[in-house]
Amino acid sequence: MSISQIDHLYAFDDGDTLTPAMGIVWENGETNLGLQQYWNPSTEKVIATDFSLHHVSLFPRPYSSKQGSIVVPETEGQQWYYNNPDSETAAILDDDGNVKTKFAGMFAKTTIEQNGKTFPALKIIGNLATKEDHTDKYIYYKSTWSGREIMCQQLIPIQESVGESYKVLVSVTGEDGSGDNVLSNDNDWVQLTGALQRAGLDVSGATYKWQKLVSGDWQNLSTVESLQEVNGAVLKLYNAGVEGTELFRCVALYNSVEYYGLQEVSDVHDPFYIEINRSQPSQFISVGQTVSYDPKVYERSTGKLASGTWTFTYTFKDKNGNSVNVTDNKPTYQNIKDAGSLAVSIRADKTAA
Repeated sequence: MSISQIDHLYAFDDGDTLTPAMGIVWENGETNLGLQQYWNPSTEKVIATDFSLHHVSLFPRPYSSKQGSIVVPETEGQQWYYNNPDSETAAILDDDGNVKTKFAGMFAKTTIEQNGKTFPALKIIGNLATKEDHTDKYIYYKSTWSGREIMCQQLIPIQESVGESYKVLVSVTGEDGSGDNVLSNDNDWVQLTGALQRAGLDVSGATYKWQKLVSGDWQNLSTVESLQEVNGAVLKLYNAGVEGTELFRCVALYNSVEYYGLQEVSDVHDPFYIEINRSQPSQFISVGQTVSYDPKVYERSTGKLASGTWTFTYTFKDKNGNSVNVTDNKPTYQNIKDAGSLAVSIRADKTAA
């Protein structure tokens, strides 16, 4: 048998701490919008996405591989930050836990219900791009879980509109609600929808196909009963179609040019899971650092090491899903920086007795 796990590495010069995942939920269930904002310098307005019209909530979704589930951070002492997680002036909530007056036109405090759990959330209700400022923005969330500090971050890319700037947006919808890419007892299917966009607006006339990363190569997908359904830009995945954590790619063909969007999906029904044991505590790798892995396979039910002999193979892909050569399976800062970001796929195969 075999299972897989995926790690994502990012090149940062400031050595940020480990960042668990951030969930995204659109207030009206939009599936064709991204968090990026495009600013039109001629009209001095946001082209897309206009957060004043399309409210979106961010919420922390730290995943515990040993528990096999998303855990809810402790709300006592929690804080949201705008752009700088180490500055009190960037703190969005006041001492009473309410949004400060200076941020009231941009954010609202809320909660998100998912899988029977209630998560703290921050709703973006105003545009972050302005006439004076077109720089990328970061939203940070700090709290704790089981005595360990959690810091989640979400990038809001902002740029001036460029006529030929194309990007494939992949939206995720789970049976239990928008944005859930984890198959579980509460979520029996995950649907991925790709959309080719130019400056944040949908492009008509593109054709789509879906691929899955298998043993380091991209394999085209077609509908297979009980595994997956493929219908143009839409890929619907069931439990049997995902082992551990796997990587999928939407390929959009437009004017004879291919554009790519990547999305990972996890299945926590599996009786085993991989603990990747990354040498660096953070996914954000600084100049001069090299990352190594010492993966182990554990039984989910007991939390103990799985019996038998397991062999591990590695695959490295850049932000478009192209292969990256990594010496001795140890990514360097330069590997990650050149790739834009690095998806590390670790596959464990149990050797037959």
